[in-house]
Amino acid sequence: MEKIELTEKEQDILTLLAQCRYATTKQIVALYFQDSQHSRTAFRRANLLLTKLKNHQLVRHLERRIGGVRAGSGSFVWHITIKGLKALHRPQRFKNKYEPTAHHLEHTLAVTQAYVFLKLLEEVGKIQLERFNFEPTCHRTYATFSGKKIFLKPDAFAQLVLGEYEDSYFYEIDMATESLNRVLNQCKKYITYYQTGIEQREQDGVFPLVLWIVPHDKRKEAISKKIESELNNFQPMFQVVTLEEFSEWIGGRTDE
Repeated sequence: MEKIELTEKEQDILTLLAQCRYATTKQIVALYFQDSQHSRTAFRRANLLLTKLKNHQLVRHLERRIGGVRAGSGSFVWHITIKGLKALHRPQRFKNKYEPTAHHLEHTLAVTQAYVFLKLLEEVGKIQLERFNFEPTCHRTYATFSGKKIFLKPDAFAQLVLGEYEDSYFYEIDMATESLNRVLNQCKKYITYYQTGIEQREQDGVFPLVLWIVPHDKRKEAISKKIESELNNFQPMFQVVTLEEFSEWIGGRTDE
């Protein structure tokens, strides 16, 4: 079998794709090529590296592009291959054999984008990103008194240092495709988990804030009102922000 020598940056990109499943060229540029003087140079360097990995069959890009063909090579959506996972000595826990649905892809890329925003905040010294877990690492499992196993499946989990404080978050990415009742039911799962005290014992007595990240203000208002009217004393456990205001909201917490 051909032995492939990977640079540190190539390993970092493969590791990202192994964790997040999908990332656009634009997201990869934002994470790993910000040291370029010009945007065009950054994209050219990224495309050269990704083409190299593709030629070694370590990554592939989907046929579908974000923004269409006119958006250029920055619109490619990349994923790791089985060979890429083997190069990282990682278990083959999933196989991207088929093109994902548009909804699944949009949702997954939104999770990746939240990670990108946090890394960029770290780059400018606003936060320290201590930990970011994609699925399924961020999932929680616990048992009821009757022994029934319960699964809580956030879209991501993060621990940040903001100034003198450490904050932790469960992220729920909402694409405005689910009913408000389903959103509410997911909130209630967090309340049930909160009441076990399991997470607090591992987080120095603090339960992570559940942050709903939504596509637009209309959805933000709808979910916020639903939580306010239905969850009573548990309302402070939840916060709703749009993806657009996510960075400013997180970064602004250092000033609080």
